[in-house]
Order: sequence, then C-alpha cells, then structure tokens
Amino acid sequence: MANPTLHWRMLAPVFVSSQSTSGFLDALYQAGTATTYADGTARTPGTFAAPGTASLPATLGTGSAWTWNYDDTTFATGKKTAIYGYAPTSTAMNQAAIICGTTSTTGAVWKQLSSDARSTTFLYMGLAKNSGTYTSWNNATTPFTVGDFTGLGLFSASVTLYVYIIMWESEECVAVQIVNTATGYVGCGLAGAYIDPLSVNTVNAETDGRLYGVSVTGSGNYMAATWLSATGAGNAPLLYHSAATGDMHSVTFTPGAGTLVSTYRFGNFSPTNQFTSRNGDIPQIPLQMWTLTQYLGQLRQVFVTRDSVTGTAWQAGLNPKGYLLGASPIGATDAVLLAY
Repeated sequence: MANPTLHWRMLAPVFVSSQSTSGFLDALYQAGTATTYADGTARTPGTFAAPGTASLPATLGTGSAWTWNYDDTTFATGKKTAIYGYAPTSTAMNQAAIICGTTSTTGAVWKQLSSDARSTTFLYMGLAKNSGTYTSWNNATTPFTVGDFTGLGLFSASVTLYVYIIMWESEECVAVQIVNTATGYVGCGLAGAYIDPLSVNTVNAETDGRLYGVSVTGSGNYMAATWLSATGAGNAPLLYHSAATGDMHSVTFTPGAGTLVSTYRFGNFSPTNQFTSRNGDIPQIPLQMWTLTQYLGQLRQVFVTRDSVTGTAWQAGLNPKGYLLGASPIGATDAVLLAY
C-alpha cells in the first residue's frame, strides 16, 4: 500500500549574518519559523510554549509546515548550537529531525553517524524515531529523552565556505542545503520518512508503513554536478552511502529496531538540461532505493528530472508543480524534483 502523497514546499532562502555554525543555525531557524513560503503563500508552523526551552511542541504545524525549536545552552550559552523539528504529520513513530553545530568540542560526547569527527566549523544532521522530549545533543545515545537516533552526520564543509541556506519541507520529511552563490558549492541533508517501502509487511516497513532515514553529503567535498551517477568519495552524492568518516552517508532504520541499514539509490542517471517531454514539460522519474542487495522502496514525491539550478521553482502558469534540488545555484546540474 502506497504512503500518503507528500507536498513539498520551499521556504525563502536566508543569507547568514555570520559565517559560523550559530549563524547558519540562526538562518535555518528563521526559515523554519517563517509564516510565508518562498512563493509568498501562507505557512502555519506549530508553536512551543517557551521557544528555546526543551519541550514538545504546544501545537504542530499544518499542511507541510514543520515546527522548529532551538538549543542555545549546549556547548555555547546564548548561541544556537542546534535546531530540532517535528513534522506536521505525526505517526506512531514520533519522528524528530535535528541540525546542529558548535564552536566548542570540549566535553563533547554526541552520537556520531559513521564515526564522523567532531569539528567546530561544520554542520551535522540526524533523525530520531520513537523520540521523547529534547534534552541536549551532548549525549552519547540520543538528543531526546527516549527513542532511537541515527547519530549525527556531517553535511557541510567548513561553514565559512557558504553564504545562505535553502530549506524544503513536506508533511513527513525535510531537506536543507547550504550554498555559495560565487563558487556554486552546495552541501545537503535530507531527513524523515522519505522512503515508501510499498509494503506493510513489518519486515519491510515500520508499523506506520514507512521507512525513516537520513542522507548527508559529508564534510570534505561538495555535491558534484553529476551526483546522480556519482558513487565515490569526493563527489558528495546525496542518497548514497559511504562508511568512511566525514563522507556522504545514507541510512534508514531497520523496521522495528534502532539499528541502521546503509541505503543507496538504485541506478545511475545522466540527464541533461535538454531532457524534457515532447511539449517541454520536465520529466518525473521515480527514484528507488536499495541496500545493494535488497530492495527498500521508492522515494516519496522525489523524482529524477532534467539538469536544473538548485532552488528553482517549476510552475504551470501560476500553479506550483514542484521545486528543483540540484548541486549548484549558478549552473544546471543533475537535479531531482521535489513535487508539490
């Protein structure tokens, strides 16, 4: 049975006031608490009774709007060192995403994904299921009181190399890029229930029929223009796994457990910016995921499409049809469509 259709929306990009981890977390929080989308339409995120205080949301967002809170006490008092968000569609898995970074690693004991090293100028992303209340990400098992956690994987090189952020959200997953308009450098992270196992068998799916995971592009490199066919370190492809420290990681939770499974896109793609239908529409090719030996499922409203500039909207007249996530803000590269 197919999961519910997701509706991806793009938030207005935010330029950072400071090329520091706290500066980027400020920008991400600003985007995540906005009351309008990039196209000017209304957005209604949920609320916390006391923003900045560890708690569950007082209300969840509506539509595709996630609800974000921040941590400005762990490692560096008064500066954001994490933002964490809850999806508007809450299932029994009670998922929560976290993005974090720090200017100090003193006393740091956070749970790392694939042993990613602690560093003071990088950003990390992780996902929890069966989560409780947020406490602190200076914790060896999870930033939340209970539940399973992927660990934190790097999705940026030094933040000093980037100048703004883009965030896309849907009812059950979120994607983030940090971007440099001069060099075209892009780092990316994706978290949530973005894989539909097309099955309700509990060997294949969680009890809510979904698969939960996180995919990050690593710390040492930037997304290659040909990332939909790239596999090796140095190309930073999204949706492809390497166990090497600081490299790209792509994992999902084992259904019913806290263990992780390495996940990979199924197939290599080399679209061009001329790759369109007969009437000029852009294609939408479903993207499948596997373990290199076993099928896992299909990405939810994420489609291979023609080469595109990241952050571009695809519209039919005044009606949005989706948003393009690629590897550069200044040139057409391999891209996926996040369908609206």
